[in-house]
Amino acid sequence: MTARTFFPVIMACIAAGFLSCDVDVPIQEMVKARTTIEKARAVMAETHDPDNLAKAVDWLKKSHDYTVENDVKNAKSSAEKSIVYGDLAIQASLPKALDDALDEATAVYDEAGKLNAEEFAPEKYSDARAAIDDAVALKEEKDLWGALQKAKEAVASGTEAKEISQGRVPALNEQIGRLKKDIDDLGAMKLTAQQKNEIIAAGTDLDRAGDLIVANNVKEAVPLIEKSEQTISAVKEQAAKVSARERIAQLRGEAEQLKKKRGSEFAGEDIDVVITTLNEAEALLEQDKTEEANQKIDDAERSLAIAKEKTTRGLALDKARSVEKLLEETRRGDTENKFKNETDSAAEMIADGKKLLDEGSYGNSLAKFEEAESLLYSLGVAKVKEDLLQKDGAYDAAGKRVYTVVYNRKKRDCLWRIADRMYKNARLWPLIYMANKDQIKDPDLIFPGQKFVIPEVPKKKDEGKADVEKSAVREEQAGGDENGAGQSDDTVKPRPEIPSVDDTEEDMTE
Repeated sequence: MTARTFFPVIMACIAAGFLSCDVDVPIQEMVKARTTIEKARAVMAETHDPDNLAKAVDWLKKSHDYTVENDVKNAKSSAEKSIVYGDLAIQASLPKALDDALDEATAVYDEAGKLNAEEFAPEKYSDARAAIDDAVALKEEKDLWGALQKAKEAVASGTEAKEISQGRVPALNEQIGRLKKDIDDLGAMKLTAQQKNEIIAAGTDLDRAGDLIVANNVKEAVPLIEKSEQTISAVKEQAAKVSARERIAQLRGEAEQLKKKRGSEFAGEDIDVVITTLNEAEALLEQDKTEEANQKIDDAERSLAIAKEKTTRGLALDKARSVEKLLEETRRGDTENKFKNETDSAAEMIADGKKLLDEGSYGNSLAKFEEAESLLYSLGVAKVKEDLLQKDGAYDAAGKRVYTVVYNRKKRDCLWRIADRMYKNARLWPLIYMANKDQIKDPDLIFPGQKFVIPEVPKKKDEGKADVEKSAVREEQAGGDENGAGQSDDTVKPRPEIPSVDDTEEDMTE
């Protein structure tokens, strides 16, 4: 039986014996001896004065044995000796226990301080400090027991403050992660040299803060995090303003371009809303209301998208009408049905375009109509070349552009690429195909070394008419050509111009 379990048994036996028979038991002495031993243990006598503590325990056991033998005198004497040795253990251990408790309280308080408990757990941190101060004061007044109790209170409060502060560490690590992500995002934005340096410095501070947190020195880490956050927020605000102004300029430019492409005709009110909303966004930026300004810019962007859709729809409808008319004229002019396959193909393109138009796919619909239009216009170029061949017996390419197909292993020549290179518009490939149909059996199959005539893009009706009139004036002034004749009657008049890149609405068909 250990000493700790022995004492309750002693007390139980004493009480039982005292109540069961009329025995003169030294109960007061024995209880005091037990209490003294417990106090000795409380001041770590097992560590600081184990010998006297062991004697106190042995004499209390003897007191119990004498009590059982009804030897009251020796029982009392043994209990008193237990008290003496217990007091000696206390006197030897209490100062050391107090010093240990104060050291522990101070260490816990310092650890809590490094964890920024002054900010995260101010009440408990303050209680720990006050208890340490009280313990020191009581020690100076020789009230060692009171000082010890205060030191233990300081340990308890400091430990609680420390635990509360440690609970804030995960949030700090998350904050560092968010700020580093902000730095990465800012790296993709336009920043001044000074802003870049500030961001680099903020990143360095965040790395340092992370190392300090690992070392449980949160107190020094927090100011670095706060400083970095302020720097990043300031740069983000400045960059956001620059980005917002760039978006405003871009959207305003798109709105102006849309106007030039008949946007005012099909979506005038929507474009006006775009301009007005962008003006409001600029005013908000001047008031440093960047978030509200961005909301306005988003509204303007949505309005512009609606305007583009309406404009593209209007262009597609107009193009549908004009290309159907062009198809009808081309078929009427093709009396010998030499271009039946091509006109049938154009008709299929128009039908596909109408279907897309009904489905609300206005951009794709417009592209189909334009493709059909290019094909139909190209038939006029083919007829011009055919007439020249029939007239002269050979086609003279002098003064005309000629393209020689080359072999490129990685990026092979094709009519689409040639048209894009020569016209800056890949959709005009049918012009080249029709002008060189004598060489091209399959538009998907051309060979290195072939030389293709690159015809001029037919002009618009008004421009063509003006050119003809100017030519007639020049010929009249010159008195005709060498044969004394002006422009021959059998010259084929150019068809309306195929839209150039600047006339297409490719940016609105995406």
